[in-house]
Amino acid sequence: MALGSGGVGGNAQAQLPEDAPRPSRAPDVLIGNVQLDDLRLVIDELDGTFLAAGKNETGAPFVFARLPDGLTLGIYSVCADAEASDCRGVEFMAAFGSSLSFEQVTEIDRAFSAVSVYKADADTVHVSRYVILDRGITWGNLIENAAVFDVLCAKVASRLSYGPPQAVASTPH
Repeated sequence: MALGSGGVGGNAQAQLPEDAPRPSRAPDVLIGNVQLDDLRLVIDELDGTFLAAGKNETGAPFVFARLPDGLTLGIYSVCADAEASDCRGVEFMAAFGSSLSFEQVTEIDRAFSAVSVYKADADTVHVSRYVILDRGITWGNLIENAAVFDVLCAKVASRLSYGPPQAVASTPH
């Protein structure tokens, strides 16, 4: 069930003034399909700041946001049809700068089984979490998945760094 079915289109939703009342959804509502308005509502539920929205080359909607802890992420729908109207998957994605080796990033990936952590290029690591909506999940569960992604990104980020750890300076007694 998409929020836009009440007549508000995805693009119009993205352009509402910040002081306009935002729609809400009860946590026990079953979600089996998402559209742009749903992705925007996920951001609102996380108290995030909307940055941008669009559609990929197949027409599937996505949004970018910044969460209160500073994490910038993308939330992507994954659609099963050519019209991008049957979007039964959601992927949360964040990118971090890191010069760690492929092997080091693979070790981090193994330590965090609830997300995928992988080297995108020499200086970038991606973290993602995919949520399948087939046969439906509750809205509260989708929001919990987003919150878990945020927490795990903070933990992964603490393990990603440029160069070796810095020695802690101590003063002689």
